[in-house]
Amino acid sequence: MKKVMEFLFQFKMVWGLFFASTVIIYTIVNMLLGKTSMELVVIWQLFLLSIVLVVIQYIIFGEFMLTKLSLKQKFLIHFTLCYFTILTFIITYGWMDYRNFSSLGLYSAVYTLFYLGILNSLRWYNKATGEELNSKLAIYKQKRNIN
Repeated sequence: MKKVMEFLFQFKMVWGLFFASTVIIYTIVNMLLGKTSMELVVIWQLFLLSIVLVVIQYIIFGEFMLTKLSLKQKFLIHFTLCYFTILTFIITYGWMDYRNFSSLGLYSAVYTLFYLGILNSLRWYNKATGEELNSKLAIYKQKRNIN
């Protein structure tokens, strides 16, 4: 029961982050396109999109499935699934003219750059926190050896 509650709490927290980020990204893109408001139905569409993206996230990076794949393979699968999921939502809800090759190319380029930017920021974060933890561990070991 405790594992289920922890999983649900984590899922809710990750979903909240994904939902907030989809709303913010949608708002910024719409502002750049000259729109000044967002319809209520779009919020529900983003709600559904964020849930699907979180499910993909947990399938790929969770503890229960695909545990034998390397991290690079997981990122490639995640990139592809999320790309086509978002493209499906774009086509289904008419957020962009997908028949226009330049719009589709722009979406692909922005998605790829955004995804790579997030990967690099996570890598830098893990490197920075890993180095910080290693230095704290070295200080702790030195203090322990002195005592």
